Amino acid sequence: MRNTMLRVWGAAVLAGLLGVIPAAPALAADAGLSGTVTNQLTGAPVPGAGIVIQHQDGSGWNFVNSDADGGFAFPDASGDYVVQVMANGYLEQWLHGHQNRWEADVVGAPATLQVKIMPIQHGSVAGRVVSQQGAGIADVFVELWRNGNSVRNTGTDATGRFSFADVETGPDYTMLFRLPSGHVLWYGGVESEYDATEFTVNPDATTTVDLTRPPVGNLTIRAVDALTRAPVAGYCFYPQDGPLSWYRTCTDAKGRAVLRDLPVGEYSGGGYHPDEVYVNGHFAAATVTEGATTTATVRLEKAVSLHVDFVDAVSGDPVDGACLILADPVGTDIGDSSHCGSEVELKPLFAEEHFRLFVAPYDGAHGAQWVSTTGGGTGDPALAKVFQPAPGDRIEVTVRLDGAGTVSGTVTDAATRAGVPSVCPSPTGPADSYGGNPTGECTSDDGRYAIRALGPYRWKLAFPVFDSQHAWAWSGGGVNRASATPVQVVAGQTTDLDVSLPATGTVSGTVTVPAGGCAQCVTVVARDAATGDYAAVGTSARADGTFVLRGFNTQEVRLFYSVGEDMVEYPTRLRTTAGGAVTGVAITIPAS
Repeated sequence: MRNTMLRVWGAAVLAGLLGVIPAAPALAADAGLSGTVTNQLTGAPVPGAGIVIQHQDGSGWNFVNSDADGGFAFPDASGDYVVQVMANGYLEQWLHGHQNRWEADVVGAPATLQVKIMPIQHGSVAGRVVSQQGAGIADVFVELWRNGNSVRNTGTDATGRFSFADVETGPDYTMLFRLPSGHVLWYGGVESEYDATEFTVNPDATTTVDLTRPPVGNLTIRAVDALTRAPVAGYCFYPQDGPLSWYRTCTDAKGRAVLRDLPVGEYSGGGYHPDEVYVNGHFAAATVTEGATTTATVRLEKAVSLHVDFVDAVSGDPVDGACLILADPVGTDIGDSSHCGSEVELKPLFAEEHFRLFVAPYDGAHGAQWVSTTGGGTGDPALAKVFQPAPGDRIEVTVRLDGAGTVSGTVTDAATRAGVPSVCPSPTGPADSYGGNPTGECTSDDGRYAIRALGPYRWKLAFPVFDSQHAWAWSGGGVNRASATPVQVVAGQTTDLDVSLPATGTVSGTVTVPAGGCAQCVTVVARDAATGDYAAVGTSARADGTFVLRGFNTQEVRLFYSVGEDMVEYPTRLRTTAGGAVTGVAITIPAS
């Protein structure tokens, strides 16, 4: 269609440059389309108009320009056509009076057409943006829109007034207003373009478009040191919830971030310190009321920073290739969030978040370790140092890495001695879902495994399995960490360890959710009652609320289930047996 228009205007311009308007040729008696193009208001002929004809499927395309008397002709036209007419200074139309070819009327040849086209006319749009009290609001960004497109924009003056001159007449206009607070409203006081009130611009007239701002108030957020109560300058707050997603605002020298003219309602937001001297903060339930200033105070602790260097335990030379994991101070499942390199800098950290350090080198020469209370490495998380920083502490740790050794072997079915696939051996606490870990991968059909890059320490190794048929086990045939036999790893050597797995025990039951609730959104996990390690594969309830947990050995376990973002413990501990089944577990999710 764009090419069609270019060709039409090209012909019109060429004819104008030559000073020649071609005369309309004569028509055959049984064919042809002809006619005259005139000004709809004055009736005067319109020379040089571009007329395009085409069949409804786009074929048979042709064009001419109207002559000095507004006449035109397509002498060879036969069949049905849609007709498009364009001229400088006039509104484009498809016969008769339509805006596109799909709505155009069909014209059959032969025919003589009298085409009236409307000259483009102009009017103006003006208005005022005021407060609830009628005071003008300056510096409001005002944007004129038509049919989903921005036309022009301006801003309000000191009295809240704005205007647009020489606006093309017609319907389907609306207006966008962006207030100085960042609040965007459309004409009619709504927040969506699709709900906006439309208006028509009339010839030689001014259309008035006014806006009254909704009720507003102010919000002051104070950032203070949690210990000294001194103001914290340069701390930045951002919106999380509320009637308006306001712009990020940072505190002044007095520790105040001032947000003016917010729509009334309840607000919450987060905060951060660009220099990371203070931890991330949060404020909630700050209610802004009309004509008043609400103050929210955020007490901030100074951030903890952690710097870790990796070096060879013998030479002291830097080791370029290790990953640091901040592990829970109690649990031994370390997750997969790590920070890698020859050194690691972490900040801001919260003082109340205590942690242990697990290091997994990947340079091929050094072995994994828990950082121990003595400053060396250990394979026993119970001997790992628990870091308990105070606000503002900077912790510097040098991790001395020893050489790497390997543990390998075969995991087999205790009854058939066949290899067991989908076992994911781990030197740390097992995860409740399938996946490798920093020191090894999961078994394939032959049951072979290798845990590589372990430090030369005594390790209790977990063998969680995810084939739904076998029970989890630990090194030495233990059913949990407490009953496991440690394996001594030797740097530069491979230690053999074969493991056999009995049939899985199961725990099954039903989750009942409130009417309209989502049973499949409830997850259920199990932990060993003695050690807290995961004891089976986690699961989600089915649509009918039933669930089955698999992977249990002969042990005592605790069940946990999700309620929203929280995990709730089932009130009764369960005794499971390898190859056995515990049934009838009933979990009820309370109404929120």
